[in-house]
Amino acid sequence: MNDKKNGKLQILAIVLMILLLVAGFVIFFLGHYMAGSVLFVIFIIILNFISSWKRIKNAEYVHLKNHKYNEKW
Repeated sequence: MNDKKNGKLQILAIVLMILLLVAGFVIFFLGHYMAGSVLFVIFIIILNFISSWKRIKNAEYVHLKNHKYNEKW
């Protein structure tokens, strides 16, 4: 159940990121520079949050695997 929810959340995040990027470009090139810039900033903030979260999850995974491996010996 949790994997299903996590998969849907990932798909939603990917779709949101693509929509923000496309909308930012379209609005920017239509001449609404401030609104386009705001959408790009939101895109970058979400991208930064996701990358930081994945970095922490990967570090936890490596730490736990190293800890389990060291306990066996």
